[in-house]
Amino acid sequence: MLKKFLSGLDQKYLKTCVYAAVTVLVTGIIAILLLQTGPIWSKLWAIFSAMIKPVIIGGIICYLLLPVVNRLEKMISGGQKRAYARPLSVLITFAVIALLLIAALVALAGLIYKNVASLNINSVMGLYNELEAQYQEFGSDLEELLSTFNISSSSISTFLTGVTSAVESFFSGLLFGVIFAIYFLLDEQNSIFSYWSRAFRLIFGEKQLERLNAFLKDADYAFSGYIRGQMVDAAIVGGLSSVALALAGVPQAVLIGICMGLGNLIPYFGPIIGYGVTAVVCISEGAYVKMVIAFVIIAIIMFIDGNIINPRLLSDNVDVHPLLVVAALLGGGVLGGIAGMLIAVPTAALLKMQFDKYLRKLEESKEQTE
Repeated sequence: MLKKFLSGLDQKYLKTCVYAAVTVLVTGIIAILLLQTGPIWSKLWAIFSAMIKPVIIGGIICYLLLPVVNRLEKMISGGQKRAYARPLSVLITFAVIALLLIAALVALAGLIYKNVASLNINSVMGLYNELEAQYQEFGSDLEELLSTFNISSSSISTFLTGVTSAVESFFSGLLFGVIFAIYFLLDEQNSIFSYWSRAFRLIFGEKQLERLNAFLKDADYAFSGYIRGQMVDAAIVGGLSSVALALAGVPQAVLIGICMGLGNLIPYFGPIIGYGVTAVVCISEGAYVKMVIAFVIIAIIMFIDGNIINPRLLSDNVDVHPLLVVAALLGGGVLGGIAGMLIAVPTAALLKMQFDKYLRKLEESKEQTE
């Protein structure tokens, strides 16, 4: 009876139904296992992310410093093979970076000490006593204002704890990233790259390795061009700001200009840092008129840079239209915040390069068929 019933069914659709049922069953079993073992997978992912983050940071640092290290190695070796050239070039590179950071911190500490020493202690104590007397009233008003936005003191505490943990994680990752970068830079024979290149070729084949190498070459062109453009733009903004603010008589003009140049390495952060440093310097010295003048100068420089200099530099170095540069920065900021803005333009350039290659292949295939 059952055999007769089955023979009367369409065997093709019967097999399809059986395959679909088995697929649903297996998928359900896998989903249940994943849900039951969720804590284990989350721990494994936490371990993996903790391991891979310093490797990525180290790779980025190595990519940025590799041209400098190679140039120093050629200068030290003098065109000959010398065993000490590579380690010495790495040591000099990181020593110079450390000295620059120390000099910047010393200059900042000196500025803070100078401004603090010039403060009137009696006026500061009077302001402190006045704020202390009004603290309770201010605190209650602040809590009432925050409650209207459904923000409690516990949520603020949780947020600050998360920020502190993120900062701690960043600096720990940066420390281990520097260690990885040193090992990568000391890999003179490219043994790490050769090992993984061989592994990729054996697993995926020679053709896929050639495609990967071509993609990496395009990525290197896009990202190195972006870095060059940003470095030149930072130097221009820092120089223009220092000169213009110095001519206007703004105190600490060179320091403000340097901070603006460094801040401009991150899109849209140059003016924020410029306004902040200018306000701190001018308010501490009582130069309120100079502060207003400095704000106007910074606004003019940032307008020229944001609409003319920066898009033109980036478009010349990464071969994308200035409008695409602006659009990429906006999209990267929405998707990934500061990190997204940092990689938005070179990523857009890389995607454009791949799309152009695809269009050329289509044109070639059409020409061959005609």
